[in-house]
Amino acid sequence: MRKFLPGWITVVLAAGLLVTGGLIILPSAIAYDSVSTNSSLELFMDVFSRTSVTYVDSVDSQELIEAALRGMLESLDPNSILLDPDDYENLRIQLSGSFEGVGITIGIRDEWLTVISPVEGTPAFRAGMKAGDKIVEIDDISTVGLTTTEAVMMIRGPRGSTVVLTIVRPGLPDSLDFEIERDVIDLPSVPAGFMINDETGYIRLSRFGEETTKEVRNVLRTLVREGAENLILDLRGNAGGLFTAAVEVADLFLPSGTLVVSTRGNAVGEDNYYTVSRRSFNGVLAVLIDGGSASSSEIVAGALQDNNAAILIGSRTFGKGSVQTLMDLGEFPNLGHYGVKLTTARYFTPDGRSIDRTMNDNFMNGGEEDTLENWGIVPDIIVETQEISGSLPIELYTASVCFKYATDYVLEHDIDTDFWPDSACVADFRSYLSEEGFEWEDGEFSDNLFYIERSLFTEIAARTWDREMYYRMMTPHDETVQRALQYFRDGE
Repeated sequence: MRKFLPGWITVVLAAGLLVTGGLIILPSAIAYDSVSTNSSLELFMDVFSRTSVTYVDSVDSQELIEAALRGMLESLDPNSILLDPDDYENLRIQLSGSFEGVGITIGIRDEWLTVISPVEGTPAFRAGMKAGDKIVEIDDISTVGLTTTEAVMMIRGPRGSTVVLTIVRPGLPDSLDFEIERDVIDLPSVPAGFMINDETGYIRLSRFGEETTKEVRNVLRTLVREGAENLILDLRGNAGGLFTAAVEVADLFLPSGTLVVSTRGNAVGEDNYYTVSRRSFNGVLAVLIDGGSASSSEIVAGALQDNNAAILIGSRTFGKGSVQTLMDLGEFPNLGHYGVKLTTARYFTPDGRSIDRTMNDNFMNGGEEDTLENWGIVPDIIVETQEISGSLPIELYTASVCFKYATDYVLEHDIDTDFWPDSACVADFRSYLSEEGFEWEDGEFSDNLFYIERSLFTEIAARTWDREMYYRMMTPHDETVQRALQYFRDGE
């Protein structure tokens, strides 16, 4: 087990696609070659000064320096980045799993700030905000031209304070004002955990944060009490998070003293991480993975696969096999709180496999992924994903057509608990597309029926049920889940 150096305040995490980086807050004194470094800094300041004074257009000094820092880090690898104050705060929130605000997911739709979904049980949910609501004002300030990041920073605030959101809702002639009292918003790592049948439990693990291990353990105990002899652990689309949470989750499914992962880096040396607790589940385990499973997800999947503790089902994972260190740069006057996320180690599965594709020279130079070998975690049972055909799915996505259709659909229909877009719903949607001016090649609509049905279901379900019910309702139509159930029935 890693022994941390005295004087270091250390938290290590594995990088993901959205929640990225490892946390090691380093001491202020860092050794370097002062002579060559000073010369390089003189060169930088010379070019910076000349550019600031003589460039054809006026330039912002802060933007120039940030661009230089970003370029320096991006030249190393895709995961080493400068974190400006907003990035730094967002990373902190993602890792902690909670923040203070109203509890809505927002995005830009038709050039308007729009509620994608309210989080169940939050102030926004209790106030009656709905998916599809267009937010036109925040505390009497127009949202025209606001980015989602700017809007989020305006909506968040201390617990107990209030914010007024003015919305325009489809089907209503007048705008509505929602005065909402902010509260602590928790972002669960486990949005769903339930029994699929009398013998099989299902856990959806969406991120690795500070509370992840406790959440998984609690749900796991409940499922075991309810009779789970088989378990599906769904890591699809899980982009990662805390390194320590990955080791602890693997600990739930492996015997004490089992190697989970190793890390190696020029500055940090080599460390091995072992399980320390008694395993919490002794039944048959299937882990679902795909191209969106990265970082901490791959640590768990690799550990369970190499130790023959689970069958992996799905498609090859992303191939993010490096660990980042977050260096807290502190508060800078008039600028805010900055950080640097720097790759400091690669990690290896218990069998010594490096799965990292982002460090491959061919990948960094724009090479085709198919030419790269030994990256990612390859499942034991591969489930081929259906490919979209033609341009219609992309056009539907970019125009948010399914989102808009679903908003109107739930106003006009009662959604049953066994809902799935049937032929009547699909035909109605096809007519809706024609009315909106969409055109497609012969056969293109039917070729993409699987994509259309799932997109409609996802958007309609988001307006009707919580996330756990969504996963319950999706299970019968999920090929990878059904393949896991077949494995439990038949064995291989």
